[in-house]
Amino acid sequence: MDIPTFVEMEDQTIYQQDFNQTLRNGLSDNGWTIPQLTNAQLTANVQNETNGSSVVLWQSMPDGTVWYITDATPPCYVGKINNSLVKFTTTAYP
Repeated sequence: MDIPTFVEMEDQTIYQQDFNQTLRNGLSDNGWTIPQLTNAQLTANVQNETNGSSVVLWQSMPDGTVWYITDATPPCYVGKINNSLVKFTTTAYP
């Protein structure tokens, strides 16, 4: 979820509205939204916040993280298990 960054200002109304809308859109009693990425985004280098080094996005996330890969054929869910990426196979529902 793309949580808005807190910026300390006199009037925090806009931040609170953005924060609450983000939570309403991403989390609810009806489910939650899984991040949608392309394969290139999942495997792109990002800056590690801890030490400033460059790491691959999926490698910087903890085990149990799940993504929906939009440019796969067909689109699929991918997760990180035991420090490796795995593709979740699906069947038609119900």
